[in-house]
Amino acid sequence: MVANNQYTGLIDKSSNDQHQYRLMRLPNNLTVLCVQDVEAKEAAASLSVNVGSNANPTELLGLAHFLEHVLFLGTEKYPEGEYEAYLSRNSGHYNAYTYFYETDYFFSVSNEAFEGALDRLAQFFISPLFNADCVDRELKAVDSEHKGYLQSDSWRTYELITGTTNPTHPFSRFSTGNTETLKGAAEELGLDLREELIKFYHKYYSADIMQLVVVGNHSLDMLSEWVTSKFFAIKSKGNTKPIADGHPIGKAELGKVIHYKTVREMYELKMQFALPELKSIHGAKPFAYINALLGHKEAGSIYSVLRKNGWATTISGYSSSTFYDGFSTYEISVTATPKGLENYEAIVSVIFGYINMLVKNGPQEWYYQELALISKARFDFKDKEDAERYALRPSGEGRNPYVSPQHILSHNYISSGYNAALISKCLSYLNPDNYRLFIGAQEHKSVECELEEKYYGILHHIADLPSHMTSEVKCSPSVAKMLHLPGRNIYLPESLSVTKPATIADTPALEPVLLRKNDKFEVWFKEDDQFFTPHGRIGLAISSESVDNSPVNYLLSALLCKLVSAELHEQLFSASMANSYIYMSQGGGLINVGVAGFSSGLPNLLKTALQKLKTFKVDAQQFSIYLAEIERMVQSKRQDSPLSQLYRQLDNVNVAPAFDQDMLEKALKYITLNELQRHIELIFSKGYVKMLVSGNYNQSVALDASNQVLDILQLQPIPRSLINARRTLDIESGYYVQNVPIKGESNPAYVTQRINRFIRQYRQKLQELTVDEFESSVQSLISLKQEKLKSINDEFGELWAYIKSDKYNFDKLNEDVEHLKQLNKDDLLAFWDRYMSEDTAQGYTRLDMQMWSTKIWQPKAEEFEMYPSTVLALYGCLRSGGHAGLSIADVQSFVLLANASSSIESLLAELSELYLSKQVSPVSSEATGVTNTDTADVKEPRIVFESSSKIATALQMAISSAKEAPIFATLSKTNFANIDMKQSPEGIWLIDDYKRFQHTQALHGVSVPSRNLVPLISESAPMDN
Repeated sequence: MVANNQYTGLIDKSSNDQHQYRLMRLPNNLTVLCVQDVEAKEAAASLSVNVGSNANPTELLGLAHFLEHVLFLGTEKYPEGEYEAYLSRNSGHYNAYTYFYETDYFFSVSNEAFEGALDRLAQFFISPLFNADCVDRELKAVDSEHKGYLQSDSWRTYELITGTTNPTHPFSRFSTGNTETLKGAAEELGLDLREELIKFYHKYYSADIMQLVVVGNHSLDMLSEWVTSKFFAIKSKGNTKPIADGHPIGKAELGKVIHYKTVREMYELKMQFALPELKSIHGAKPFAYINALLGHKEAGSIYSVLRKNGWATTISGYSSSTFYDGFSTYEISVTATPKGLENYEAIVSVIFGYINMLVKNGPQEWYYQELALISKARFDFKDKEDAERYALRPSGEGRNPYVSPQHILSHNYISSGYNAALISKCLSYLNPDNYRLFIGAQEHKSVECELEEKYYGILHHIADLPSHMTSEVKCSPSVAKMLHLPGRNIYLPESLSVTKPATIADTPALEPVLLRKNDKFEVWFKEDDQFFTPHGRIGLAISSESVDNSPVNYLLSALLCKLVSAELHEQLFSASMANSYIYMSQGGGLINVGVAGFSSGLPNLLKTALQKLKTFKVDAQQFSIYLAEIERMVQSKRQDSPLSQLYRQLDNVNVAPAFDQDMLEKALKYITLNELQRHIELIFSKGYVKMLVSGNYNQSVALDASNQVLDILQLQPIPRSLINARRTLDIESGYYVQNVPIKGESNPAYVTQRINRFIRQYRQKLQELTVDEFESSVQSLISLKQEKLKSINDEFGELWAYIKSDKYNFDKLNEDVEHLKQLNKDDLLAFWDRYMSEDTAQGYTRLDMQMWSTKIWQPKAEEFEMYPSTVLALYGCLRSGGHAGLSIADVQSFVLLANASSSIESLLAELSELYLSKQVSPVSSEATGVTNTDTADVKEPRIVFESSSKIATALQMAISSAKEAPIFATLSKTNFANIDMKQSPEGIWLIDDYKRFQHTQALHGVSVPSRNLVPLISESAPMDN
């Protein structure tokens, strides 16, 4: 076995950490951390390469990201697809990310398959193939990924921030890549893109700049043996990490104000400061101190002043001190209001006024030590994480050469000590001569955004900051008096001791204990009998018929939660600094209130939150601010990703009550301050409360907490009939067994047909499963269901879901496992035939939802009714391919007359001839008197559709479908014509109005039941509950 250089010193770890560690360096200089977790049900690995988009050549932007995609596509030892197939067979998955400073490759898999997965991962860094066909295919994936970011404000803002830095610095370069910057640029320069990719790989991918973390239940010796034997062959090429000269934000970039237009309605200010590289001082945590003060929310803070003036709703500070080589940046981000945007100069002056106050008062050791105390407690009692997340965290820690092996796990938590001079030095960088300002909004009244960013099309305007916002910036004396340091944190945990049960069973209890139950309250308690950390979690679900029984009440409840949360956030920010958090939300007919964190102070924190909620008096200015936020939230949903919009439409069809975009927008005009105040009183007049107390408590504490809740809320009970009716609806509505979202650039009709073909062919794959493959899949699913909970939060979430749903089936996972153990392949095939196959399933019901882009051809309503979806799919593919000369009727006729026994090549040739015959002949100059030099005597070359194209696939599916009976016409026994729904030629009912469709169901909201669809019933018909 190859000898390794093993670190033999101590590795600082949490007192709650039962993992075993081994840190070593292989002979090729690859750094490896082996982690043994004897309780892990899955294994994981993460390999970080200390090179990313910072190495992108100027002529091929996005090459590093492109490499991340292509690297997974086959090696000399394992063919393309084997890595993915192997992980899939063994309950695993994989992914990768490219950042400016590194690229991470990672996977998770069953422990039994870990060795094989490691070997497959290693081969990507030893002998990748870079097959030409794979390169072309993945280029489309990269281009599609970029297009998916075009309407994302976060990606657009990042691109503008980086793109306006020093153009000679790598930080300024477009990082994602697209067809134009990769293939187009390569062709223009006469370069072979595949060869350039290989050159990049060989130049930068060196073992010397890689860090590998492996996590599994195997012994450290076994893990060490595996990684050594499989990864030592990665070539050592020395330190190939690219480091650029200079700072990306120099004098030419500082002192600028950049206004830019956003996609969504939002108001954002970002102040970006230029800092030198600060990796060497990260251990002293100067920016943890600065971040905490600049982001503080209580009286005397920046946030408090901005909120009081109605200028902002959030503020935060962020340092890149551990990421970049050669430079750092610091950003202060403010989520502003429209009023704040108009007063952005005043916001900047308040921020600098606060920084000046910090400088004048000097660093405060007592505050630093409070932060250090909490940070250490967070580390000492860290929750356990799943293997993949655990592998990802330390895999990139080798980026910072100043982190010692001893502190590889703890350095982000544990401070090396208070250093006043260092804090003062870091504060000195945050001065008015060392920043630039970004202002984002949909519209800007004061400037014209005449510049357009190249890759995202971001409209923006760049100008010099006026002197009163740089060297001469001043905070008004009246505001300066309002700014001061926070007081000492009264929410620091009184105790971090752990309460353990008198007897600890070998197996943790599955069920919580029901402590009390009556007509308005039920209290559940789950004692911590497995984690033994000083954490707790208390949740309340307040049920009231008024929470969201109408669009207006839905919005009022959402507004209430935002207003109360904002006020509590300011009032109790110190609690969150002490690792104790309040959360509040609305949904499903419930107001959800909860607290989480260190257990000792949570009951009092919950008491404060409930008192505020029950007695809340609405402030007019804050009402206006957060109502505007609700309005933006509602209206901005139209800019959501297609996938998000599709899911929302799915809920609209399946869930009751469901309020669509139009309903919510109309309801906004009924939201008033008086209505909100009345709504609060209505919610808390009658209700039913569910409560779960879990974690580091005993029953006595849980009962005391429940008494507090009862005393504060003073609810009258809801009539039992309403509770039962609500439960019936909750059980029956909103239920769909599974949905499979697919997004891409193909027309949705084509994608639907590909899904249909997959479903029809999949039974054969199930039939071909060997007994071993079937049993392996079953065992993988059993392992997932038997995965141990990792924290009190995990346990709370699982139990709370059972309680809130009224199902109380706490033993469900064990029951599932017992059922799985009894399954065989015949059971699986029988299930497929009974429920999944359109050919054999009785009462086969399926809901297809399609989101069509406005940038591609879309069928008209009557065309959905006239033409089979296979024909629409083929026609859409022709249009997308630039072949718009045929009509849908032409395509339909061709499909019906085609000889199904002909080869696809012959059929494509015939389709090409048809296309050419339909082209309009050039107009002669004799007829018009005008000579058209662009079209005269020009004959379009013969079109040849490749047999591997989407057009070929769509053609095959259309011809095959045309020769078959319309299966859905025979399946559908329900006639929805009485509500003016239309049918496609295949017999598919077309839902053009989901509201009308919803009302056809016997129970409002059971739009797609698991059995046959239910025809329309009279509104006067009785409802059977």
